[in-house]
Amino acid sequence: MKLNNLQILRGISALLVCCFHFRETINLPDLNLGDILFKKGSIGVPVFFIISGFIMAFTTQKINFSKDSFQQIILFYKRRVIRIVPLYYLLTFAAMIPGGSFLLYFYGSGLHELIHSVLFLPTKKEFPVLFLGWSLNFEMFFYLIFGLSLFFKEKRYYFIAAFFILTTIVGFFIQFESPYLRMVTHSLNLYFVVGIFFALLLNKYTIPKSWAGIISVIGILSFILVLLSIIPINNDWVKLAIISTFVFTFLTFDYIFHFKGNKLLIFLGDISYSLYLSHPFVEIVLKRFKVEGYFSIPFFLFKIAVVIVVASLLYYFVEKKITNYLKAKLKA
Repeated sequence: MKLNNLQILRGISALLVCCFHFRETINLPDLNLGDILFKKGSIGVPVFFIISGFIMAFTTQKINFSKDSFQQIILFYKRRVIRIVPLYYLLTFAAMIPGGSFLLYFYGSGLHELIHSVLFLPTKKEFPVLFLGWSLNFEMFFYLIFGLSLFFKEKRYYFIAAFFILTTIVGFFIQFESPYLRMVTHSLNLYFVVGIFFALLLNKYTIPKSWAGIISVIGILSFILVLLSIIPINNDWVKLAIISTFVFTFLTFDYIFHFKGNKLLIFLGDISYSLYLSHPFVEIVLKRFKVEGYFSIPFFLFKIAVVIVVASLLYYFVEKKITNYLKAKLKA
């Protein structure tokens, strides 16, 4: 089954994060347009988490448990590492270059930060070398738990649910000093669990179109109102509910309404990982150009266009080629 609309949602989420980081460009003297439109653009990240949980469950639903569980787990890890690691490592090392700080990462606190970055381990410093890597720390941790759940075979989802409900409860009552324990017990992990739940739900049940239509309207409208800061999301549970409904909307487009999706938007989803990781470099290059007043709006659009071009080149000539090469070599 092709999940074209879920792929489109990937692209939308990556662009939202991009616009969130570029929003200062269109904060005009008499109107903070960037803050009005994209101050909440970072919610694209938990959208990614739900999609990630869904894809993991979706791609392993028909796993053959008659084979050795250890081999299944190794294969799962190979596929995830091949997908995530190469481009992230490449751009992490690229992020070390600006400001002449490259050598500082090979001794002392710089080396400590670099090692933790490449091992996807959080530190007391808020962000890794490539700051967007904080979200990949969560991704890799969840891959670790999901892979281990395969030992439980048909009972794996009980293990995942129990693990993350327990750790979230612990995190609610205990504030850990360890950055890693804070991540392990963070409520953000529940977004992955929601994605898994959606995969199981849609695999087993068919939702009536009337209900799917109502959910879609609620999902899109509430998400837009959150994005425009009309609906506050200070409460983590409200935030989880609204973002989950929004993602489920796009799943109904694939499962219930069978929308084919626009090819250009699907392509945006294809390059979303490259776009997500590379857009800060475009900002570094273009921020030296001072554009003020209403010319900042076309400049903002120019930035977005440049990001899409750069991400496309990275996707075709780096991400895709490396991924295909490693798949062939590692037989993943």
